Amino acid sequence: MAQASLQVACVLNSPNMATWAVRLSSMMLCPSGYERPTTARLQSAFERQGTPALPHSDELILSKVEEIMPHVLKAMGMVHPLADIATSAGPSLRAAVNYVAGFRGPGASASIAADRQDRLRFLCEAQRGLAPEQAALERIRVDFCEPNVAQRAPRAEMALFAALIRAGGWPDVGYTLCQVVGFPCVGDYRDSGLFRRVEEPAEIRPGQLSNRGQIAHVDAALRSAAVRARADAVQLDILHEITRQTRLEVSPEPASGKPQVAFGPYTADEVDGLLGAGEWRPLLRFCIEQGTRDDGSVKYRVCDNAKRSRTNEMLGVHETISCEDPSFPVLVAALFAQAFGDNREQLVHATDDIACAYRQLRMAHPEYSVVAIWDTEVQDVRYYTMYGHNFGLKAAVLSFNRHTQLLSWTAKAFFGVCNAAYFDDVDVTEPSYCGSSGKHVMHKLAELAGTPFASEKDTPFATARVFLGVMSDLSDFKSGSVEMRPKPGRVGKIVRCLREVLRSDKFPSGLCSTVCGKVEYSTSSGASGRCGRAPLSALRMWQHRKGPRKDDDPIPDWVADAIQFFIQILPVLPGRKFFFGKKKIRRRPIVLYTDAMYDPNKTPAGMVGIVIYDPEDPTSKWRYASAAVPQELIDKFRRRKQYVGQLEVLAAVAAFTSRPEQLRDRDVIHFIDNMGALIGMAKGYSADVDSARLVSVFHTMNAALRANVWFEYVPSKANISDLPSRNDFVLLQSAEFNATAFEIVWPPVSVWAGEFRSLFDKYNSRKRSSRRARS
Repeated sequence: MAQASLQVACVLNSPNMATWAVRLSSMMLCPSGYERPTTARLQSAFERQGTPALPHSDELILSKVEEIMPHVLKAMGMVHPLADIATSAGPSLRAAVNYVAGFRGPGASASIAADRQDRLRFLCEAQRGLAPEQAALERIRVDFCEPNVAQRAPRAEMALFAALIRAGGWPDVGYTLCQVVGFPCVGDYRDSGLFRRVEEPAEIRPGQLSNRGQIAHVDAALRSAAVRARADAVQLDILHEITRQTRLEVSPEPASGKPQVAFGPYTADEVDGLLGAGEWRPLLRFCIEQGTRDDGSVKYRVCDNAKRSRTNEMLGVHETISCEDPSFPVLVAALFAQAFGDNREQLVHATDDIACAYRQLRMAHPEYSVVAIWDTEVQDVRYYTMYGHNFGLKAAVLSFNRHTQLLSWTAKAFFGVCNAAYFDDVDVTEPSYCGSSGKHVMHKLAELAGTPFASEKDTPFATARVFLGVMSDLSDFKSGSVEMRPKPGRVGKIVRCLREVLRSDKFPSGLCSTVCGKVEYSTSSGASGRCGRAPLSALRMWQHRKGPRKDDDPIPDWVADAIQFFIQILPVLPGRKFFFGKKKIRRRPIVLYTDAMYDPNKTPAGMVGIVIYDPEDPTSKWRYASAAVPQELIDKFRRRKQYVGQLEVLAAVAAFTSRPEQLRDRDVIHFIDNMGALIGMAKGYSADVDSARLVSVFHTMNAALRANVWFEYVPSKANISDLPSRNDFVLLQSAEFNATAFEIVWPPVSVWAGEFRSLFDKYNSRKRSSRRARS
């Protein structure tokens, strides 16, 4: 690897490479450089926050105030942090939007198509000019890659993308070396500089474990599975499906347009001849359920068990991925609304999918990607080699996202294509006058990178398209609004799947993972912020439960309760609308303070206080509430010595159950002085079951209220609601505040599944037609 690195570095530092990098930099539409993300999302249009800032953090919107009056005075003049939904947009996307908006006017369609075509011609000129460097990189690849396996990868214009990286200041300077010798799947995975930092060192050194032992173990496991399948029709069908899908990777159907990504079948002796006797470590291939097809049959996806082989334990990483999300079309709409003003052009969007994804990205260690199956066509164990990554390798996620993020950034920074990439899915959202020029650029770049898009996943531009399972409808953008809603038919499929889980009393980990992903986008992304995060965390706890796990383990009551929650809530969740221009009513935010205390030696033991400042309240701009927590309500919590954490959450939720109409559709800045309650409310779940239920109550009702809430820490000494939680009303009743008292309406604290549908319906103000109601 050291020799390969040195030779690649020599090629990348040639005078010709430097010349072309400078020439390509003249195409740049955005400033060079890159700002590394610190959260799981790269950019998003969602009106919600991540993890709240800690006390004394520089990220607090109102910090270093330790007294009530200074804090209140500053809070009254604050702007809501999420008032602009385009805040998180990256500089390359903003530059792309400005580039596209600059063509607006007569002849826009022909002008932008011609400009992008000129840019592509210059890119092809650079490709030809870099032919010597490309040939040198190809020679290094031949010298250092495993013979007969890694050399079969599709051709990629490595020199061209190296020049683009250098021209634009893209931080992933190690990408070209990985293109040449392959991306690692074991050992130390060097930091690319693209994603958020995390340190996860390898637990096992490559070569530390016996490969021959793993080969024998996999052989025995497959033969045992074949014997069991003789008496189990379902297991036999699964073995047939694994064989079918694996052989299609070797000989894809001509009409599919998919490339060959696997080679075989081989016996163990034949693999020894390719990779060295005992020098390879096979992965056991299995199926995971992905729901059902339209005809009711089970849909499967093959996966390779790199956990059971302990291959993933041999990889150490220094970062973890940050991703785009389904709100990308809304984010672009917000940016174009700013660029166009009130005279907006119609937006459309389209999607693409990279064929075979991980499988097409060259790997440096093909001896760790060998697939083992019981091949039902030969009725024996067979092995298949690959030049790319397996679905199941820890390294595949990092490697592939490095690749697609480079493609997405290149399209934005050099061609002004308003696009986003999530793993192998790509969305392009642009004004209709752009035609298909942006999609044409994306296809050309993917082809040059050696990972072309799948022809069957190529969707044309339309005002309403599905991206990552969520429908973004831009048809009303010119009038000032767009809407997101779950993919048509998806909710019904999820509900049917969950009902089948309850009926069978089995929730395999693979199916649980798939359902959790779909549920998360259908609730959090599709419509309602953090609704469902608490029960979703319960399902993920089941998926990742410790100890011996079997797919036929009966599900416990707490998992069944979480499943019932989604069965009830998913069908009634509304779409989520975003407004621009004159339709976006700019209202000053409500400032909300909540607090609680608990002392078992006092009577009452528990108290809560709520203070609301609403600058648009015509009757009383300040309102407050104070109440003792009924003992019968505390008795519904799990028994413990101290209840202050749960009561802090109770107070926060009670503010919304007590004043729902005042908070409906409003921007709210909510101050809490308890970090556990603060983080639970903001993130949508809590490790404590009682708090998790209350948090879920809030986010379910807020799916109906649609309040845009920013949760913020306030020091206890500066928290004005600390006063009514201790029966101190002097300041609130003074002439300076003249606050009006209101009664507290307690939220339900013991519900988990049974009452959530009625809870949502209670606070949902949207009128439905009688036909829709009957449906």
